[in-house]
Amino acid sequence: MAERLRNVREELRVYEYDAEQLYKTAPISRIPFELEEPSPMVPEPMAPQMSPRLPQPPSYVSLHRSTSLKRPDQEEVLSRARADTIPLSPLRRKDVSWNTDLRGMREGDPPSTCDRRRLDKIRQLTGSDDAVGFISAVNSPWYLKSRYSEQLKYDNDGQVRSGTVVALVEKLTADTSKDAIKAAKDMHFRNVFLMTFRTFMTADQLFDMLVDIYGMEHPKDISEPEFDDWKEKCWLPTQRTVMTVFTMWLEDHRLLEEEPHIAQKLTDFLNLIPQRNVMATTATLIMQSIKRLTFSSPCIESPIGSTRRRRRRSKDPKGDLLRLDPTDLAEQLCLYEYRLYNKITPQECLASNKSRSDDSRPGDVRSNLSSFSSTHDKLANWVTYSILIHEALGKRADTIDFWIKVADKSRALNNYASMSSVITALASAVIERLHLTWAHVGRKTHLDALLKYNDPTGGFSAYRRWQESVSTSCVPFVGMYLTDIVHIQDKFDSDDEQAGWISFIKRRQWYDVVTTMLHHQQKPYDIGESGSTQKFIANHLRTMGMKDRSWFWARSEEVRHSEFAHADIRRGLEAAGF
Repeated sequence: MAERLRNVREELRVYEYDAEQLYKTAPISRIPFELEEPSPMVPEPMAPQMSPRLPQPPSYVSLHRSTSLKRPDQEEVLSRARADTIPLSPLRRKDVSWNTDLRGMREGDPPSTCDRRRLDKIRQLTGSDDAVGFISAVNSPWYLKSRYSEQLKYDNDGQVRSGTVVALVEKLTADTSKDAIKAAKDMHFRNVFLMTFRTFMTADQLFDMLVDIYGMEHPKDISEPEFDDWKEKCWLPTQRTVMTVFTMWLEDHRLLEEEPHIAQKLTDFLNLIPQRNVMATTATLIMQSIKRLTFSSPCIESPIGSTRRRRRRSKDPKGDLLRLDPTDLAEQLCLYEYRLYNKITPQECLASNKSRSDDSRPGDVRSNLSSFSSTHDKLANWVTYSILIHEALGKRADTIDFWIKVADKSRALNNYASMSSVITALASAVIERLHLTWAHVGRKTHLDALLKYNDPTGGFSAYRRWQESVSTSCVPFVGMYLTDIVHIQDKFDSDDEQAGWISFIKRRQWYDVVTTMLHHQQKPYDIGESGSTQKFIANHLRTMGMKDRSWFWARSEEVRHSEFAHADIRRGLEAAGF
């Protein structure tokens, strides 16, 4: 022992010594097939006892393909067991393979007792329930094992990093773990998959695969007790999970909006489930959900709170911006932007990646996102135009003060989209160069406090920090989130998707970004609507969308020269004693 410890690295000697002591004190295993003393008589492999009346699961011939598993060859495995006569230590004995004859155990010692003792010993040695779960999965009967688990890659946290399509769908329909932490990971995997699956497969392909899994046939060459075990531990849990996936797809991931034809296929499939089937109740609930979501009034057109606050009385602007109350304009801008933000879908966010093949699909799949994003530029143009259009220096200064008040109120309303547009326009070169106008602005210090939000350092870390901390209604600035989606694509663009493997870690990061970007959609504003102000805003934004960018710079040059002339006249008057 001492000689062997000298050959071990110093920091590992304690562990080697503890392992040796544990080995010496380990109990003798009671698992059959003692290979230290080969039995003189090796029983011939027995054919599995097949019941002549083995029950069959319902067959959905028109909706699925066979998904039966192929059992390994028993004769080949037993022949390898006969040839292997090398004595093994008690702790390193070969595991009982799937074809172990449990009748070789002693009477009165059921297999569950041995398994329980073995798993308890593993838990004592490792202190980890994950190790117990892994050993249980490895030593489970062959007909209960996953077929495509080798086509999945995991990261250090146990999250799926990549995999083939069939392996990902198989994991999607795997039975949910009873452990709370693992169950949360399973639910997160399903949400990520259902949001992002359209980036690597079609909805029809996913539906067909789910129906195939639901109606899978039992494995071949299994006895009636094995069939009952497979039905209880594999078939029924998988069917329940498939129903759960359909429910999540319908309720949480816009099945009716994105793929309305799938709803009809799903209804046809659910109608094929017999009323006496254990899934009949679940099927009925899903069909009720389809009817409810189909005929319900869309809330996307009415994102305002049900209990509306009495709207503020505002003067009719009559085309004059300064006649409006800055607070009223900020509130109505908030409602206008929230309506656009509330219509954005996760698929539009994922399609914002220019390099993705979704851009080749007919129609503009990013229309709502494009409308919301373009409002940022239109509002900035409106702010700039409203300042430059005035000839009088005092009017320009008053207009800048007005927009600073609007930006300050937008920040108070958590309308970071409008606030970003306003302060971007006020900090632009065409406005910032009007030094004489800024000399007459009274609220410049308020603008300086708001400009810290527009600092692009850390990917607009100020916006991220404030928007993620908001628990009430909010219209976020989304520019940095769209940039994140493109960067994630570039980061994982060289992954092994070319070889048929799907980079799921990329989809998981997309899911996190999109969820953060859209999670304020369910928190509407409790603000009354002003029809005249809404019309005033819409008209100006529509006009500013058609304004030529070159006009702003040319007009800024004219105003700047007029300010120089005004300054020369003022200096002349001051020199003359006036």
